[in-house]
Amino acid sequence: MEIKCLASGSTGNCYLVNPGSGWIMLDAGIPISKVNKHINLNNVEIAFVSHNHNDHSKCLRELLLKGVKVLEGNLIGNCDKIFSYGKFRGKFRMLGVPVQHGEEPNGALIVEDLNSEELLLYATDFNVCRPNLSDYKFTRIMVECNYVEDYIPEEMNVKENRQINTHMGLNGVQTFLDKLDLSNCKEIVLMHLSQSYADPIIIGATIYSRYGIRTGVCRQWGGIDYYG
Repeated sequence: MEIKCLASGSTGNCYLVNPGSGWIMLDAGIPISKVNKHINLNNVEIAFVSHNHNDHSKCLRELLLKGVKVLEGNLIGNCDKIFSYGKFRGKFRMLGVPVQHGEEPNGALIVEDLNSEELLLYATDFNVCRPNLSDYKFTRIMVECNYVEDYIPEEMNVKENRQINTHMGLNGVQTFLDKLDLSNCKEIVLMHLSQSYADPIIIGATIYSRYGIRTGVCRQWGGIDYYG
């Protein structure tokens, strides 16, 4: 599976993945002009927008105007299966997973490529995931790691407090991953790092050391740094 990070963090989030049968866009929080520099939208099978915050949905309207099929995570109310058969050769089974991001409706996504053995989990901007995902043998996991708990100030303002209470930190990511079946996992990609309360080296090295699985850390302006 090919994973590309176009942007990651509070200034914008957008990722491209190809499980083997075509390109999927995950979140659309950057200008459409930047997206166009990386991929022809005619080659995008489907786009997933996790929720309505601007750093995830900035070019949603443009995607719809261009005729891109969009699945909106904020409209996922339960774990109903959504089948999407690609407009090219792609065949995907997509499963929406509701997650908690404060008061904002939000969704994670499971993507199964029906032409390969790839099974992807994409989960960002959340601090609670109530559905039990332990039965899935994910081959790739893309998950938010917004902050390192030790970097959080003892006294926080309203904005800082909301950030901590609605996002996943390094300890939380490990607790989340510990509940999953990682026996088939080939790659963990960490996203949406805070510019104030995260250290990409500590985050990447910690996750790789704990699980022994190739670990990528997304850069704010695009690209991924890998450990292992």
